[in-house]
Amino acid sequence: MTWTHWMAALAVVFLAPAGADLETNYTKDRALHVASVSTFAMETTDFSMERDGEVVDRPFGGSGSRTTKRVETVDRVLEHEEGAPTRVRREFLAAGLESVTAFGDQEMEDERDGPLAGVTIEIAIGDNGDTEIEVVEGDEPEQDVALEGHEITLALDALLPDAAVSEGNDWELDRDQIMRALGLTLDGALFPRPERTEEEGEGWRGRRGRGGSGNRLLTEADWEGTALVASEDEEVEGLSCVVIDLEIEASGELAEPERSGRRGGFGLGDLSLSTMRATTYEIELEGRLAWSVEQGRPV
Repeated sequence: MTWTHWMAALAVVFLAPAGADLETNYTKDRALHVASVSTFAMETTDFSMERDGEVVDRPFGGSGSRTTKRVETVDRVLEHEEGAPTRVRREFLAAGLESVTAFGDQEMEDERDGPLAGVTIEIAIGDNGDTEIEVVEGDEPEQDVALEGHEITLALDALLPDAAVSEGNDWELDRDQIMRALGLTLDGALFPRPERTEEEGEGWRGRRGRGGSGNRLLTEADWEGTALVASEDEEVEGLSCVVIDLEIEASGELAEPERSGRRGGFGLGDLSLSTMRATTYEIELEGRLAWSVEQGRPV
């Protein structure tokens, strides 16, 4: 089972005829293979500066960044109770990113694996209801954050309704559901910010690994969305599926981090960056969630 999430198709969900609960079947003895690719690209096409109300004539060569993250996992349910998984083994076949950041004629590339690449973990629900996570194969990650926030169920379960639905029914999606479905809640665990080495220092190279900083906008956005059952019987990859249309959006203002003092570089001279204006944004996403009726899983 593969899917690409992000400004493209998201996936698919389980539904029985004549309206039914949409639930993933965790009782089957099987392995679920999930491959996810997300790309975030950003470009600055125009730039201007003022000092004391006067436009400052500064050369501008353009800037931008592009980050692609790949996560590939295999889930095997080891134990379940009343249809819900209580212990799952999750193997990370891949968890890496590639990024390119450019400013004028300067360009920085970054390619690295996250701490869980090649690692297998087990996620279990303890007697007290807490989620317990341990590494069972591979190297223990140095960053504690790598083992935080993992949930025992599939991320796409977050998009499913609480009650039975039929064709034409819709339901609202809140911020937490959308964040989880898009993989944003695990971004810090799978791709923690690398620590700067002494050799990298405080300059351009010291900002290694920041090509994916655009995710700050995505993780801080106030998401909301709607899911609509568009069809109860559509063939997808040779399987009879229920297809759910997804519309997701967010808008707001992303405040610049507080800064003090002056800094040079990139032709800015001694201009103060402490009064950088906030960034306003609007995000609109569309997707389809397809679910195998027979197999009770996303396609």
